[in-house]
Amino acid sequence: MAQKINRRRFIADTGKFGAAAIAGSLTLPGQSFGSLFSSPDIVVVNGVNYFQNTIRAIEALGGMGKFVPKGSKVGLLINSDFEDPGTYVNPDISIASVKMIIEAGASEITKLQVVKPEYWQRSSHFEDHKDFLASLKEVSSNTFPAEYNDADFVKISPVEGGKSLKETEVVKAWLDCDVFVNIAIGKHHGSTFITGALKNIMGVSTRKANVSFHLGSGKKNDPDYLAQCIVDQNLLRKTDLCIADCTKFIINNGPSGPGDIRTENKIIVGNDIVAIDALCTRLVGYEPDEILTNTKGFEAGLGQLDYSKLNVLEITA
Repeated sequence: MAQKINRRRFIADTGKFGAAAIAGSLTLPGQSFGSLFSSPDIVVVNGVNYFQNTIRAIEALGGMGKFVPKGSKVGLLINSDFEDPGTYVNPDISIASVKMIIEAGASEITKLQVVKPEYWQRSSHFEDHKDFLASLKEVSSNTFPAEYNDADFVKISPVEGGKSLKETEVVKAWLDCDVFVNIAIGKHHGSTFITGALKNIMGVSTRKANVSFHLGSGKKNDPDYLAQCIVDQNLLRKTDLCIADCTKFIINNGPSGPGDIRTENKIIVGNDIVAIDALCTRLVGYEPDEILTNTKGFEAGLGQLDYSKLNVLEITA
């Protein structure tokens, strides 16, 4: 599915940022001159070196230090708990992200959901980075299906601003962290049509809370109710940095697969999770306004549905 990201598309050699890259971009059709010299809202990097391209993307966005102040406590949510190809975030992306968070000077990093050792070991970068990966904290009780305990979870009732979600149970560390980094994958989902950054937030919930998302309206997997619950929970703690894996992903039979794989080799970063999910939506094969989490997220003020209104910087490695 070959589509331009938007009218402000900017393609450059990632090794040649600076005056040469800017000068070379001025002749691109549809390029807005002003957007060349303003900070991007979203960065998309194309290429097959996922580890380096994650670093390139975040650096182009302004660097990890723009989002992670020195001494801050970072909560990290990675969509990792699946087995089939195209159903989980490529671990090269996650390891590169953790490396940059550490280098930015975070005082601690907490995995808000359990990340199994074999997930990291799928990466060719694991051996070089296993020491700092072992130093990460983890909410060890938050493994699917998670059961509530007073030490790791908190019950919230009412959910402020929630339209459908009146109460929920979420990981305390998610609400307590200084910086929340959401590492999602754009892929198909049987109930919401796509999994992305917005839906990834169900990963901080207990099983009881997630069951209420699916059954709370009295109708199983009521699409309107489910989407609204997802958006309502995102209102509790907004994402500070989103890193979306749109490299290789399933386009059917989600979320667990196996499914048909689409290869786009794109890594998308920013802090507007609605716009990022809208970009992922197009890649999976839908229009952004067809997805209820997107439209409801926009209505709730979580981000911009029409990403052409943002400065989207696209780089080809």
